[in-house]
Amino acid sequence: MKLKTLMGYASGTAIGALLSFAILPALAWAFTQEDVGKIVMLQVACSLVAVMFSLGLDQSYVREFNEVDDKSVLAKSCIIPGLCLLLVFSLITTFYSDSVSELLLGTSDTFFLSVAIFSFFTLFFERFFSVFIRMQEWALAYSVTKILPKAFFLSFVISAFFYKEFQQFNTLILMQAFSWLIAVTVMAIYLRKNLKSTLMSSIDVGKLKPLLYFGLPLVINGIAFWGLTYIDRLMLAHYSSFADVGLYALAAGFAGIAMLFQQIFATVWHPTIYRWVAEGVNVERVNAISNILQLFAFLLIAIVGCFSWVLPYFLPAEYFAIEFIIIACLIQPLFIMISEVSGVGISVARSTKFLPAITIISLVCNVLLNMLLIPIFGAAGAAVSTAISIGLYLLLKTELSMRLWHAFPRARFYLCGSIVLIGCVSHGLANAETAKFFIFAWVCLAVFVVWIYRDILPQLKVIKNGAF
Repeated sequence: MKLKTLMGYASGTAIGALLSFAILPALAWAFTQEDVGKIVMLQVACSLVAVMFSLGLDQSYVREFNEVDDKSVLAKSCIIPGLCLLLVFSLITTFYSDSVSELLLGTSDTFFLSVAIFSFFTLFFERFFSVFIRMQEWALAYSVTKILPKAFFLSFVISAFFYKEFQQFNTLILMQAFSWLIAVTVMAIYLRKNLKSTLMSSIDVGKLKPLLYFGLPLVINGIAFWGLTYIDRLMLAHYSSFADVGLYALAAGFAGIAMLFQQIFATVWHPTIYRWVAEGVNVERVNAISNILQLFAFLLIAIVGCFSWVLPYFLPAEYFAIEFIIIACLIQPLFIMISEVSGVGISVARSTKFLPAITIISLVCNVLLNMLLIPIFGAAGAAVSTAISIGLYLLLKTELSMRLWHAFPRARFYLCGSIVLIGCVSHGLANAETAKFFIFAWVCLAVFVVWIYRDILPQLKVIKNGAF
């Protein structure tokens, strides 16, 4: 992928992330912590449904795209199975509407469930359409679909701050669903020729088995990974309150400064590595990318750790603890970004059947830690539990990849990663009395990371010369 195309993806993702960043304080000022917590539950439910009913076939599409001639047949073969199952699931859900609503909100709400079902289908199509656009390398289209929905939602939230009649929970979830619909509509406009060809094509039943063989382990892993990354919110709602869910969600949202880079990288990485494998590119390039990501991630965490004390000045008083929680929240996106490279050998070797075991082990660790820490530390306990579990996930995925594909030196990576994880956990559970100590500690860590990765700095030319 050319640097110009990469920058096209990056610009859209960056602007989208900045809009998300602006939405967070706006939500905090316009709606209650409880409402913020409840909208998070809608997002959690929709993300689970999208993962489940994609059946992992969105990733099968990415894996096979460069090796098939008829892309339309491939697209239809990947979409239809999950769509049929989602239709059946939605019908069943309507018969148990009160129970489902009670599970998510703690109260019966038919309107909430109706919006949720609509959102299930919207995000199902968004998941596939986004992959179609990425594989075509339409950077502008991808960027537009990241910007417009968030710009609309931000406009609504700002309006709600000034007009009290908009500060209704039902209005909030309706506007959230409509913003998702905007994204899918824009994608469909860009993909109209492809979608027309896909509708006119037939399903290749003979190829469904290998597609599912690759994809189903990924969906099992996806569900487990969903639990790994979202179980903290569910357990906060159970063991604490929706207010704590809102606080934690806002901290995780501010960690979107790291999610920005993870999304940019994930957008281009898998199509690129599969193309590299097909072209026989030297695997040392993968090691170079991994080292650069490690240096970047560890430095970013140290920088945010130095300046997290600024955040409470932009939020209502009840969000004061966010300056500590955000540090632990940074682990998830940045360690996952590193694992995309350090663990890529699992997908390259077509051994995705091992991924669910790794994720389930990490999920069990997360559940146990949440049960132990949430009753004591609340939102901070949830953040720390997820950080430790993601650290375990990175370790297991890296080690398995090294054994299935190519082994790379990793002693330095494990040393710095352990120090950073311990620092994030300690800071996440800290209080105002120790804030100055952590600023000093993060500065020292930043200096140490630059020194120990000093031989990596010249490798930045890998990106400059368009490695992707």
